[in-house]
Amino acid sequence: MDLAKIEQLVDLVTRSAIAELELTQDGTRIRILKRAPAGAPAAPAQPATGFEVEAPALDHQENPAPDAAADVVVPAPMHGVFYRAAAPDEPPLVEVGARIEAGQKICIIEAMKTFIDIAAEAPGVVLAILAENGDEIAAGQALFRIGAVGSP
Repeated sequence: MDLAKIEQLVDLVTRSAIAELELTQDGTRIRILKRAPAGAPAAPAQPATGFEVEAPALDHQENPAPDAAADVVVPAPMHGVFYRAAAPDEPPLVEVGARIEAGQKICIIEAMKTFIDIAAEAPGVVLAILAENGDEIAAGQALFRIGAVGSP
């Protein structure tokens, strides 16, 4: 991996909402951490792959849940291209209604020719997939709505 590529990755992390990016390519491992400015209050540690936010309005792919406030929205940690499958000829990693486990890969984002796996933060049921395969997405854009394990 060349220095220009590393500089691009640092710039990507700096401009995005992600706090950490780890990449292994051709035997080289790079880990980029974004630290809070000196004097800033310490924020609770949160994985870069998702956190709880206000649930978006219902759309055609969603199944209404009795307690939408308990749902977790998985946002895009960075700008890039959203992919539901690991490769064009493979099935989607998850479907609406699928039960998922914490740490399970649920999608891939391509940024600057680098593919980043996005994993579920907690176990649950996929209630909605809020982006289309191949869509260009923005940092913070809602990608999935996940319900608690007991959700319909």
